Amino acid sequence: MKKVFLSLSIISTLFLSAQESENSTSTRQNDIMLSPIELIAGPALNVSYERLLNKDSGIGINGVFLFSDNEDNSNLKSQISPYYRMYFGKKYAAGFFVEAFVPITTTYDTDNIIFTNQNGFYDYSYNKKNNTTIGAGIGFGGKWVARKNIIFEVSGGVARRFGEGNYDKVTGKGILGIGYRF
Repeated sequence: MKKVFLSLSIISTLFLSAQESENSTSTRQNDIMLSPIELIAGPALNVSYERLLNKDSGIGINGVFLFSDNEDNSNLKSQISPYYRMYFGKKYAAGFFVEAFVPITTTYDTDNIIFTNQNGFYDYSYNKKNNTTIGAGIGFGGKWVARKNIIFEVSGGVARRFGEGNYDKVTGKGILGIGYRF
């Protein structure tokens, strides 16, 4: 009886440890990523978080936030893009992917008004207002998982923005980043 109990204990221990090692990659279901290029060249923050659903898909959100005091450089203030991805690689949630995303973009709209002042000279004024739009887009890219759960990603996409206003009807999303899977 002791031999049977000991054998069952050993088998169950091996079985549980085997399951643990198989599930070790699937227990890491979260990716966080930062693109250092925008931090240096921007100054902007381009950050992304993804929740892996299974080995072939994930959902996430990407955010781009500008920190420039000079609003004349770009009328973009921020863009938040929720997305859904399908992976086609052999590793767990890695390799080539295709994604659909919905950009929610906040911009500055500027209306220039040119008029003649009291002295007969031309003068102008402008009205600045915030404008938020939503869109739909598609993108693609690649994700690689290295040692110690460090991840690298290169991706890009293009989207059409909907609504009325003085803004570009096309926007994009992209990241050349490094991150961590946990």
